This record gives sequence, structure tokens and C-alpha cells, in this order.
Amino acid sequence: MKNALRAVLLGSVAATSFAVPAIASAQEQVAVDEIVVTGSRIRRDTFNAPVPLATIDSEQIVASGSVSLGDMLMDLPMINAASNSQNTSSTLFLAGQSRADIRGLGPTRTLVLQDGRRIVFSDASSPAVDMNLLPAMMVDRVETVAGGASAVYGSEAIAGVVNLIMKKEFDGLQIEGQVGSSQEGDGETFRISGMYGTKLLDDRLNILVGGEVSREEPIFQRDRDWGYPGIRRNTLANPQTVIPASRSNTAPTATFQLLPGAVGLARAVTLDYRNPSQVVRLSAPCSTPSVQPTCQDEALFYSASLNALQAKSQRGTIRGYADYRVADNIKAFLDVTYSKVDGYGFFQPAFSNAQGGGTMPVALKGDNAFLNGAGATAEALRAEWLAAGKTLTTGSTAQVGKFWTEFGGRDVKSERETLRVVAGMEGAFEALDRKFNWDWYAQFGKTTGSTSSYNLPNVKRVQQATDAILVNGQVVCRDVAARAAGCVPWDLVNGANQAAVAWTNASSVTDQEVKQTVVAANIGTDLFELPAGPVGFAMGAEYRKEESFFAQDALGASGALFFNAIGTREGEYDTKEAYAELRVPLLKDLPFAQELTFEAAGRIADYSSIGKTDQYQVRLEWAPVEDVRFRASQGTAVRAPNIVELYSPQSRNFTTAAIDPCDKDSYAVASAANKALRLATCSAAIAGYNPATFVSNFGTGRPSLPLLQGGNPDLGPETANTYNLGVVVQPRWIPRLQFSLDFFKYNIADQVGTIPINTLLQDLCYQSTEAYASNPFCSLIIRDPTGTNGGAVAGGVIEVIQTNQNVAKVKVEGYDASVQYGLDFEEMFQKSWGQLLFRADATWMYRWAQQGLPGQAYTQFANTITNATPEWKAQASVQWNYNDMSLTWTTHYIGSMASTTAFTPTQLEPYYTGDYYSHDLRASYKVNEQVAVRGGIVNLTDENPPYLPETFQGVGTGSSNFDNRGRFFYVGATLRY
Repeated sequence: MKNALRAVLLGSVAATSFAVPAIASAQEQVAVDEIVVTGSRIRRDTFNAPVPLATIDSEQIVASGSVSLGDMLMDLPMINAASNSQNTSSTLFLAGQSRADIRGLGPTRTLVLQDGRRIVFSDASSPAVDMNLLPAMMVDRVETVAGGASAVYGSEAIAGVVNLIMKKEFDGLQIEGQVGSSQEGDGETFRISGMYGTKLLDDRLNILVGGEVSREEPIFQRDRDWGYPGIRRNTLANPQTVIPASRSNTAPTATFQLLPGAVGLARAVTLDYRNPSQVVRLSAPCSTPSVQPTCQDEALFYSASLNALQAKSQRGTIRGYADYRVADNIKAFLDVTYSKVDGYGFFQPAFSNAQGGGTMPVALKGDNAFLNGAGATAEALRAEWLAAGKTLTTGSTAQVGKFWTEFGGRDVKSERETLRVVAGMEGAFEALDRKFNWDWYAQFGKTTGSTSSYNLPNVKRVQQATDAILVNGQVVCRDVAARAAGCVPWDLVNGANQAAVAWTNASSVTDQEVKQTVVAANIGTDLFELPAGPVGFAMGAEYRKEESFFAQDALGASGALFFNAIGTREGEYDTKEAYAELRVPLLKDLPFAQELTFEAAGRIADYSSIGKTDQYQVRLEWAPVEDVRFRASQGTAVRAPNIVELYSPQSRNFTTAAIDPCDKDSYAVASAANKALRLATCSAAIAGYNPATFVSNFGTGRPSLPLLQGGNPDLGPETANTYNLGVVVQPRWIPRLQFSLDFFKYNIADQVGTIPINTLLQDLCYQSTEAYASNPFCSLIIRDPTGTNGGAVAGGVIEVIQTNQNVAKVKVEGYDASVQYGLDFEEMFQKSWGQLLFRADATWMYRWAQQGLPGQAYTQFANTITNATPEWKAQASVQWNYNDMSLTWTTHYIGSMASTTAFTPTQLEPYYTGDYYSHDLRASYKVNEQVAVRGGIVNLTDENPPYLPETFQGVGTGSSNFDNRGRFFYVGATLRY
């Protein structure tokens, strides 16, 4: 039974089970082959994994009911919400993607592998791997290691590794199909997969091909009774309570801010969205430029009607694998994967705020031709205009609050194609009385794609079109140049015609290409025998080149549209790396030392971007008795900055919010302690500095300060120290019981980020205790000593460099726990009632703290919605297997989280989400050797997200911890020939 249990119960933590494997009978003998287990390059059996290992096998993948591997991983307690189907609808460029995020440290710090080899990034805008790139049917298992694994695998493995182990052999044809839908009839899913495998040429040639097509349909907030119109905080109360969502004066018709005063002094009117010809004076709570929490005028609408809860996506993937046995101990292989993923994200239409400002402020002027035109609507609006004390002249204006629904939603279609080709050889040979296992491979990956962003109004054209006047009896645009360019007047009073919409509407396209080239070789052997066993050794080398190109069309890059002006970004780097790993069995089969093993791994790398790096990991396993195994590891990890962080365009920007700490007025109001620090630093920076007379060239009422923003090719690596200490207990006196508990800790330094301008000027430079000449932050502030090089005054600032910097730190600590027990009724009670298998996995992450800038206090994000990091996350399941039938109940748990770190519990009511539970029920039945059917209900009890504004709308990484589809049904079948 022990060998069977080893095949079923891994020494792991946080390993969730969607469909738990059946219990092997006592008579069954399961061979445990030596393989390469994720987290190490040394071959061993899976039970002896050197680090906590969470595994999901192919049966669990099929039974889950999910069409996305990434969404499936979300149930692992160690995985946090990042990019998945419930939040990428509102994330630019990422619609349809699903990414793994271990410990909430970000997908860029989680390394995703395929058979221990890298996968090309699936997006050039934010480098990470989309888990939707591979056909789920061809995945044999998914192994997840939480903890720095850079010593074994290299950059990006600071948080851990997700390794997709693919199927290599199959005999016959297998077809799978599955459909699903929410009980509301939306969010439909569809997946069909096929796989064929055979052997030829006397079994020397092995061929496996397969593919998959899947689709997910969107879900909108207006289609959920619990989510529409939504809820909000009452910011007028103390503490702030939760009340129904207020209506919005950013209206699909138009709202006109006639008197932008406080409550009771403000006056606004709207064109009733239910009857746009009706002019309605708004109540006091709805009349302020930003409506009050209690605004409920029925003439206004709820903006939640424009929100999407889930994106739309479709994908097709195909994989072909072949290997040929050149000799008995040498095999050549080829692995080719092609995928096409299309995502469609839904965004609110462009908008103008009633308070003015923002991306597209629009004002209605008193001499507007449509305001002064014929018709009852214009007449009623003029009456309100004049009653507010305004005049029908150019100088009398009202800010317009409007969702520009005439354009439609600012939806984004992302199209991506990824090709990955791996070719290599592997084998074994004997020399010096030792068996050596070796492999080499070369791989090339390429992602190409485009993103089309629709209905992005040209800001200036909208402002020109809405500024309409009467000239010679004709309504025209006031701007003469705009008229010459074809400007069509936009009627804000009676509604725009299609010609005006067409003249102001636009779209933007981005193109991207990501390439990855890898050549690597590995070799491993047992060096020699010790009394406790063989000394295992592995080493290898790798060359890798990453290339990325991202370009926005000229109009979008110009900043003219209601859109982020990104421009063109491209860059590349390469790295040469070598690693070695050693496993030394120290003691075995001795009193209080059933086994004692030491392991060490190290990696050195030379990056063209950041230079040389090194990292290591040491591990120790000790089993004092056969029933108990302790494991500990400590290591360093490195993440090289990616191409986006390094090579995003550096561009000139300006700010009027910066204050010079050396300016006499700023100096005069500083504290005594800060005056002393400023005097020393400003004197070192400015020749002849006098705090009583120096007048800076920027500040309130002065010219703006030039900034240099964007990527930074001089970034250094992010570094981490990681720790793990755990125990696995398998008592012989309680067969089929396993328990594991692991402590984890991450200390991450030099995280890439940007520095707020006044924090840089004050805390990090001129109020720092570090000497000016040696302070790296002071070097980012460029002063003009003579006042002739652009500083305007001697000692003035020419420029502040505000590019990406290595500035942040993160500390993470917690525990993973797992318990599993199997009960075989026939073996224990001589009853043919089948088997029961119980499993529970939990993560207690009591610390997730970030120091945004050097010298700042750490902010605790564990247990907050803000960072999507629950302190407690768990899953428990019970499965009953009886003959050819299996029935599984799964419960998911997320502990109560704080709404935000910005307020205390006394300022918000309620402040916590409360504990959250959801439940799934799944069943499968094997009809015969060729046919199996399955079905399930996900979120059986139809649990809604916690009743808080921070989670209720289901938009964003925090809220996507919680199910927003509601009760979901699926059925599927597998045919095998």
C-alpha cells in the first residue's frame, strides 16, 4: 500500500484537488520511476521532491469544468488573483488572458514552464505567460512550486514556478467535449479537444498530435440582480456606511453644470435619459459637480449598466510531438505548439466629467447655436440657463457631464498568435562505472498580435464640434481651421447626427511581436556511493535571447485620442547561464536518522542588460523515523528587469505640483529638523546657497518642472531571499493519512517602481541624512549651476529623472498546510461501498508588507482587498468512488479581508468582507472502456461576492477572488478509441 500511496499522496502543501484520485487497493503495486521533479534537475521519485510541490493531474483538469488552465489554478491557496476571465474585461490589452500569480507577487515574478523549459511571453505590453496557450487535454499534470527557484531555473522564478508537464505518449484517439452556462443563461463556455497517438517503425517512432478549441462568452453587471445597480460608500457619514449606488450625472444624454457650488448652492440640469427631449432640474444631492452619495434622481442613470463582469474570449491551440529512438539509449524529439487566442474586453464609453478637467473636458457656451435654436428642449434649457444668472454669450459657460454613448463602448479586441518549436535529443550513457543522463535542446518561440481599440473620440475634435455657432444662418463649428478640415457641429441639446459622430470618432491599433530563443544542455549522474546512498549531481548551461517590439499607430501615439498614448517600445537582451546541483545523502536507516540528505544548487548568469548575477539554494531533508520527514531550504533569487521596464520610451513631461525644498518659502515652513537637513543638502547642491534668499525656478505660480519619464536601461535586478521550513507526517498506524505543514518567507528588495516627485525631492534627497554626493536619489535631480543651461536661475532645476527605479521592498510570511485521508470500505469494514478520500489545503499568509520607497514604513497588504492577498485561503474536498461512478464535493474558503488600507475599521462600516464560502458538486461515470460522461455545478449555493463596494461589482484583481458568475452548470463527455 505504501507505494500506491506514494503515487497518490505527494509530500506537498497547498495542492488542491478538483477530482481526487481513487484509492489504490492494498494488492496493487505502483512502480515509482525516477523522473525530473519540478524544483530540481536531479532525477528522483516524486515522493522525494525537495520542496513543497502542488500537483494537479490530467483527470483533475478534465473534471474541473474549467476551459482555462489559469482559472483552474486559481483554486490553489498559494495562487492569487491576477489576470483571469473575471477581471481582464476591464484591463487594457489583456482580455482573454489567464496568468499565474504565486503569493500575489505578480505574474512577472512567477515562472511558467513547459516540461521544465521556458515559454515565450504572450504579450509585449506586460511580459508574462498566458496559461491559455496550451491544449488542456495534452497536459499530463501541472506542478507548482512556491518559493524562489531561480537557482534552478533562472529569472522570473522569485515567487515560484508553474511547470506544465505535457503528455508524450498515447495509443489511439481521444475526443472530449464540454459545454457550460450560468443559471442566468450567460457566460457560456464551450470546449472541444482531440488527441491521437501512435507508434511506428517497430515502435521507434512515437507520434502524438492534439488540438483544442474553446470559447467563453461575456457577463455584464446589468444582468445580475445582486450587482445592479450596485452599492457605494456614503462618504457623508462617519463611519462610512454601505448604501445603494448613486446615480451618475455623467449621463448618456448630457448634464449641464450651471452653478458649480456646494450642496444647496449648486445647480445642474440634465436631459432625461429616458426622454432626452425633457430638461430636468436636478435635486440638491445630484446638482454638485460630483454627485452626493444620496443622489437618486430618476432622470439620471446608473453607470453600472455599462460595466462588464467577464470578458469574451476564444482560442484554438494545436500541438504535435514526436520522438524517434535513434539508439536504445538515445532519443531525438520535436515539440511544436501553435495557438491563436482572441480576447474582447468591454470598457465604458468615453466620458466628460461635470466638474470639468479630466481627459476630455467639454463646456457649453452661452452663444452655442443649438442652445439658442428652435424647439421646446432648447427653450427649456435656455430658461434654466438664464434662471441661473448666466448670459447667452461666449464668456458664459457650463461644464458638460456626459458618457459619449453615441460612439459605443471603448471595446478592445486583442488577437495573438504564438508559435513555439523545441527540438533536441536526450539519452543516457555509461562511463567510469556511472550512468549519465543528458539532454540538449534548441527552442524558438514567437508571439505576434495586434490590439484594436474602438470608439476612441478625438478629444480636440469633440471640443471643436460641440462649440457650434451660427454664421450666416448656418450652424458651423466656431474654429475656422476645424471647419476647413470638415468639422461637423455636434448638437448637445437635441442629439448628434451620424456625420458629427463620424468626424469625431477614431480607433487605435497596436502591433506587437515577442521572440524568445533558447539553447540549453543538461547532464546528470550519481558521482559516487556513500553509505547512505548515491551522491546525485546535475549541471547545465543555457543561452537565452528575449526580443520585444510594441508599436502604437501614429494617431494613438500622438495623445489626440481618449486613450493612453504609449508610442513605440522595443528592445532586447540576452543571457548566458550555467547551473549546478548536488544531492548528498548523509545518513540512512539509523536511529533518529531514517534519512538525512543535503542539497545545494547554484546558478551564475551574465545578462547583456544588467551584467552578472549569481544565486544559490541549499536544502536539508531529515526523516528521524519513517513516519515523519522535515524539510528546510534557504536561497537567493533574482529577477532581471523585463523589456517593458528597461526600454519603454523615455519622454518629456511636465508638472506644476512639484515644490523645491531649497526655495526660501518652502524652507521657511519646514520643521527645525528638516531645515537642518535641507541646509546641508541644498548647500552641497547649490553654490553659495542662502535659504533666506534663494528663489527656485519652479513651484506655485511659476513655470512647470520638466520630467523625464519612462523605462530605464540602467535598472538593476530585483533580488530575494527565500526560506522554507516544513514537516510531512505519514503515520504507519493510521494508513492513508498524510499531513504537511510548511513555513514560508520571502524578503524581496530592489523591486522596480517609480518615485512620486515630491517624495523624491524631499524625503529621498534634500531631507535625507545621506550625504548629497553619495545619495543616488539626489543624482536624479539635475540642477543648473549657472542658470544658463535651462534652469532660469543659478541653482535651478533643469530636469528631474522620474524613470523606473529599483526602489521597493516586499516581505511575505505564512504557512501552508495540507491533510489527506483515504478510507476503503471493503478493506476496513468488508463492505462493498467503495472508497472515500478527504483532502484539505490551506494557506495562512499573515504578512504581505511593502515598502514603496527607501525609508518609508512598510504597509501591510495581507488580508486586504487592495492587493488581492487573503490572509486565509483554503479548499476542502470529499470524493466518493463506487465502481465506475465518482462524486466529489468541494468547498472553497476565503477569510475575511479588510476593504482598504486607506481607512481604519472605525471609518468604514462594514470594514471587513466577512468569511466567504462557495461549494462545487461534480460527478462522473464511466459508461464503458470507450465512453465516460461528467457534469457539475460550480458555486452550487449561488454565493455572491461580499456585500461591499470594493468587491461587489466584480471588477479588478481584488474582487476577482470571488465568483461573479453565480451558479454555473456544465456537462462533458470523453470518447476514446
